[in-house]
Amino acid sequence: MLLLFTGGRGSGKSSIAKELYKKLNEINFDYIHQSTWREQIKNLYQKLFCILFFLFFFRLNICKVFIYRLYRDLRYSRAKWSFARIYMPCVYSYHLQRLSQKKESCVVYDSDFLTWSADKALDGKFNSREVIEYYKQVILPLVGDLIIIMCDTPVKDAVERWQIRDNKILSENEKFKWIMSRTGWKKARQEVVDLISKIPGIRVIYLNGLDTPDKNALRIISVLKELSYRDKEFI
Repeated sequence: MLLLFTGGRGSGKSSIAKELYKKLNEINFDYIHQSTWREQIKNLYQKLFCILFFLFFFRLNICKVFIYRLYRDLRYSRAKWSFARIYMPCVYSYHLQRLSQKKESCVVYDSDFLTWSADKALDGKFNSREVIEYYKQVILPLVGDLIIIMCDTPVKDAVERWQIRDNKILSENEKFKWIMSRTGWKKARQEVVDLISKIPGIRVIYLNGLDTPDKNALRIISVLKELSYRDKEFI
């Protein structure tokens, strides 16, 4: 089972995920998340060794969409270069292979690894066939169930949260531009989610980002328990 969070800056992904991990630990739920390996590392050398290890799990069919997205972001000056955007797709590939081998039962990613094609939707170059084939032919055969956690937070509130979190001071004009930009991105992400939500084996949980992280985490856990009980009955 793979859980992928999606949502813009300030939507509450990290806060909800933090509360979710806390509650899953309390009930001894069998899972790992994208940074479990990092939390277990004691020094920089071990971290570097782990990153090198993950690079061996680069699989073109899994990682290429993220590499192409990085290229587009750099080309259109939408994001800066980051080594994490090279090795994290390899970590993702590693976790997918662990799921396929039944060495993990549940993996959670609170970074948005879902809507890599949202920029194409924003630019009017969205390829629905590419997205459907990626999830039907590449991801689902490896993970079984895919749960999408959609953090649906009003853009204005999300921008204000982001300002507070990152200590950003914006003029009213700058804030208006950010809200307009984030609104466009939100619509683009929604287009991706609406498309892949129709694929059998994919389930979407819509969360109100204005609710407390505790309430949202409990909603996710109820779905995880439901799927876990179903799998046990099937076995």
